[in-house]
Amino acid sequence: MKKILRDPLVYLLPLLAVLYLIVIPARMEISDIKITRNNKTEDIKLPYSVDMAENEIFFVSYNLFVKDKKTAKFNITPDDCLQEILINGEKFPLNGVQGLCDYTKGVYLDFSKYVKEGLNSFELRALNGGGPGGLRVETPYNGFRSLSLIHYIFALVFLLSTALLLRKFRFKFIAISIILLGIVVRLVIYTYTGPTEYSYDTGGHLQYMQIISEEKRLPRNNECWSCYHPPLYYTAFAVLKNLSDRYDLNFTNRILQQAQLLLSFATIILGVALILNLFGNCRMAYLAALVSVLWPGFVIAAPRIGNDSLFYFGALLCMLFAQRYWRLHKSSDILLASIGASIALAAKATGFVILGGWIVVYILSALRSLKIGSLRILFASAFIVILFAGFSNYRAIVNVFEGKKSGLVGNADGLNGNLRVNNTTGNYLYFDLKDYTLEPYASAWNDNGGRQYYWNYSLKTSLFGEFRFWNAPVGYVFATALSVLALLIFALALWGIIHTRLKDLPPLFFVIFLFAAHIYLRVTVPYSCSNDFRYIFPVLFPLVYFSICGAQILRNSRLRKFSYIGMLAFVVISFAFIVGMAFV
Repeated sequence: MKKILRDPLVYLLPLLAVLYLIVIPARMEISDIKITRNNKTEDIKLPYSVDMAENEIFFVSYNLFVKDKKTAKFNITPDDCLQEILINGEKFPLNGVQGLCDYTKGVYLDFSKYVKEGLNSFELRALNGGGPGGLRVETPYNGFRSLSLIHYIFALVFLLSTALLLRKFRFKFIAISIILLGIVVRLVIYTYTGPTEYSYDTGGHLQYMQIISEEKRLPRNNECWSCYHPPLYYTAFAVLKNLSDRYDLNFTNRILQQAQLLLSFATIILGVALILNLFGNCRMAYLAALVSVLWPGFVIAAPRIGNDSLFYFGALLCMLFAQRYWRLHKSSDILLASIGASIALAAKATGFVILGGWIVVYILSALRSLKIGSLRILFASAFIVILFAGFSNYRAIVNVFEGKKSGLVGNADGLNGNLRVNNTTGNYLYFDLKDYTLEPYASAWNDNGGRQYYWNYSLKTSLFGEFRFWNAPVGYVFATALSVLALLIFALALWGIIHTRLKDLPPLFFVIFLFAAHIYLRVTVPYSCSNDFRYIFPVLFPLVYFSICGAQILRNSRLRKFSYIGMLAFVVISFAFIVGMAFV
């Protein structure tokens, strides 16, 4: 480890990551921004959002300095409908343009033929359909059409340096290739995914960061929609938000997304390392790694602003070193597993499940080997866990001492009643195969897609969340194929779990603990959003491991080959499903 830390290559990657956050995207030179409402004009900053009357029309004007006309391509997100654009006094054609009223993804517009080099004046007319009204102007989210030569050059250098660094940590060529493929797919989805698209409660997460960034304090539990969460993620990202706001307010969410991507890259490295520790370097390990890394729901989550990503990282860090300790009984693995559990519980309350799984694994390992590990390491691990638990949950602890109510889901009282689902035994035991097969996507708001049934909704949300990810005929075909193949993978996982061996106890405990916690959340907070698989995504890696184990013990060789082919088909279709959207 000391030898690796002395290597300059170890520091090249973080340097590239910083460069990545600065260079992509390039800064827009927008000035003199004004809004006109009710015959009154005032200076503003973009992005802009305020409460407005329903059906109120407002005008936003600004100057844009253009060095190269080819770069005049933007994503404009109106709240709610963009009606007219004037560039230097001339109308920009909007007939047939899709997304003019899309307040999540916005509309991609190419102004290159309508601007001049130098200063250009823009005037936009928009309509507020209800609630807040405003405007956001960003670099485009439009797939490969958004990319320039510098993006490709950076991506190649970043991938090369990542490969060299992984080589230092003794990853084999195929494992490195799988990790790089996972990074590439996540970079691709980032090119066409806006900050509020395929996301959950982005406004609440950003408000939490804003309170820390601007007021230099931690908010009260009920001060914003997401404020009941532990503060570690928000404190770290508030620093990044503060720096980005000083650079350009328009790019803050974009840069926060990029930081999420970097965290997702580290997470898939840990996940692949876990698979290799379970299998060793073999073909089955590589197949399991491919399925896990390219699982569509896990890829879609990569650019999503929220504290789930930090939980995934901490959980997989804990799982990896818990498994290593089970095999090798090295004291250093105790400390690293405890750090992973601490990060997980400091990111989300679900982290206590990860910590519980690790404690059980450690106790059984100590009983099995009659070794408790270094006392110094044990005390250090306990101190780290207590420190992280105390910092992340001190508000809940204070509430307990003050006799106040402290719930598992702090915003449960504010959930929309239309999200409520039935809470009978049948909702957890019944699986609607017809609905699962015929409805490509699930919805948190209606019963089509199986939201009433725990297993239906869990499997669907593991693939696409609650979103109609590719709302086109070819997308429906891909989504249906992925649903059927995922059902095969989960069935094989169940078969593998039934035939668990002693060496498989750590991943088994994490699977049981995470699903038990997930079901408990659904029972205690009977809303469809409580059933979303995103809360337990780290369980995906041990589940896929058990799927491969389940296929390996099938007695019929043809059935075994069919299972492997099905998994490979899942990988190929998932890749086509994610990357294909970049060309739409």
